[in-house]
Amino acid sequence: MANAKTINEKLTAWALKHLDGIFTILRVIKPTVVFKGNAVVTRFDDVTEVLNRDWIFQVPYAEKMHKVTNGSNFFLGMQNTEQYTRDVSNMRIAARREDIDTIVKPFVDKTSEEILKNTTGRMDVVQQLTRVVPTRLIGEYFGTPGWNETEFTDAATIMFQYLFYPDDPEVEEKALKAAEQTRSYLDQAIAERKANPVDKDDVLGRCLKLQQAGMPGMSDIDIRNNLIGLIIGAIPTTSKCAAVTLNHLFDNPELLVEAQQAARADEDEKLAQYVLESLRLNPFAAGIQRVCAEDYVVAKGTLRSTTIPKGTRVLAATQSAMKDGRKIKKPKEFRLDRPAYSYMHFGFGLHTCFGQYINMTQIPGIVKAVLKQNTLRRAADMVVEEPFPVSLEIEYDN
Repeated sequence: MANAKTINEKLTAWALKHLDGIFTILRVIKPTVVFKGNAVVTRFDDVTEVLNRDWIFQVPYAEKMHKVTNGSNFFLGMQNTEQYTRDVSNMRIAARREDIDTIVKPFVDKTSEEILKNTTGRMDVVQQLTRVVPTRLIGEYFGTPGWNETEFTDAATIMFQYLFYPDDPEVEEKALKAAEQTRSYLDQAIAERKANPVDKDDVLGRCLKLQQAGMPGMSDIDIRNNLIGLIIGAIPTTSKCAAVTLNHLFDNPELLVEAQQAARADEDEKLAQYVLESLRLNPFAAGIQRVCAEDYVVAKGTLRSTTIPKGTRVLAATQSAMKDGRKIKKPKEFRLDRPAYSYMHFGFGLHTCFGQYINMTQIPGIVKAVLKQNTLRRAADMVVEEPFPVSLEIEYDN
């Protein structure tokens, strides 16, 4: 007889495979469902209501973030406090939006193209490209290349899984070991940069200049913790989104041809739409977790109004919201003309992804380099070890 864990794993796998169908039914018969201390919110308007009310629906990541940093929080795990505002503001000074065109895009384009040029016409896109490029960008742009490229990527990935996916003792053990190694590496990197300053304009260097200027919230520990949070959020998300986008295009040959034409014409804005729409149909995650801080009625005054009790763990199902036909025209179709509000890939409200502009440059840049190859074809099905792709083999003519 299968044990309880095996049964739960099978049920989870089945549910993940059929989430779109489950969400479609819920949006009609019970748009917000509450059960055993959990709630799932499925309609577009109700998902945005939840994510816009950060003082009611609060982020649940603080406890795990404290374990990752060994005692402190990162702004993704904070409520809308003075420290949240301070830390986000500091890191926006250090990681500037204007860097997109001057640093991020040139580096991503060059690195992606060089990797493809140096292969022999067959490669594993995940292992050789989508994991590698964001890790190298972190090294160049943040000034933190890691102690070992592969291990650094693995560390960020397992810590992400620990923070944002259901509890798993095995994942927690691996993640906390990775966190300890990452803290040690960053502490050493900060100390070495201070002892031996270099003339390099990167995020770590800017943080240290803010520290020298007496900026509050810029101690060595503060810098290290903010870098940990950004590294965790940058590497596995980019890798998965680029791989999923490419896989969707391979699944749809006509789209693949059109996307390749856009890539070869350097139509970057159009390519970004291919990414957004591919991810709308194949989202990074089912939704965003929150915890309800007080009794709250979602969709109050409507027939679907539902009370979510204090303490309930809430899934704001962005996957469902982006396919809600009440707000998204012809949601099953692939369209490049959708308005920006159609996409919730980077969240919504207070905790909208800090790196959204970097991601929306980096992901299309990686995808573009692949799409430019001649006689491009998928050599083997994408392999996923939940929650991340681990392999996508392609062939092309050099």
